[in-house]
Amino acid sequence: MTNVQETPRLADVDPFVSSERARSGKIAGAVALDVVMPLALLAAGIVLVATGPPAPGWFLIVIAVGLLAVAAWLLGRTGRTLGASTVDARIVHRETGVAAGSSAPWALASGKLAMFDLRRGRDPFAPAIASFQFPDAAPTGSTPGRRRGMVPTLLLDSGERLTLDTALILGRAPSAPADAPAEVYRWADMSRTLSKSHVRLEWDGRQVWVIDLGSTNGVFVRGDGAATPLLPHQRTPVPTGVVLEIGDRTLTVRDAA
Repeated sequence: MTNVQETPRLADVDPFVSSERARSGKIAGAVALDVVMPLALLAAGIVLVATGPPAPGWFLIVIAVGLLAVAAWLLGRTGRTLGASTVDARIVHRETGVAAGSSAPWALASGKLAMFDLRRGRDPFAPAIASFQFPDAAPTGSTPGRRRGMVPTLLLDSGERLTLDTALILGRAPSAPADAPAEVYRWADMSRTLSKSHVRLEWDGRQVWVIDLGSTNGVFVRGDGAATPLLPHQRTPVPTGVVLEIGDRTLTVRDAA
């Protein structure tokens, strides 16, 4: 009997896997830029038209209406309004993860949209399924049991060797959040291709995991052909012996043996 492996359909995948809802501070900042500021300009223009020289007032009114129109168009098309882009977020339909389209103003007013923080989680527009073929992993004859208890090391292209005891964050000036503690290593990077906190590597006793922390230049796994990028904020297993490209730097994951 032949085993048939079913490929997950997009409909079977949570569109918000690894995504993070924006916090109130970012929502307030986006609303201030997209709504409060244009409405304030509109109110000022109306007051000038009614009480003073009409020309400056009409100018403010035109600017305010234009800003509101652009915000509505961007909201429907990409979910990246001026305010959302400034706070690095995206506003999408809370059920499907897509932009609201032509019904954006109504969807926003009826509470059907939600804002997602692109710095803390995966962009809802990014693929929820990453197609990736890992290079051949362990040396011949190795078994999962042999790897238990062995702590891998990271060989940096600059010559340093780091022990991956639990979790480690690499970057230009890395820091670990309080809710996800980790060791940090500041990697000298004159070309500034590394983000401040670029990549997180974890060891669970059997498997090495890599997480691109939303870096500017990404994290790539070097295989037989072209290097393959990892999805930001997605915890991805990698075999020992693999080479990771991190900005202009590279590191190799090695077994302790």
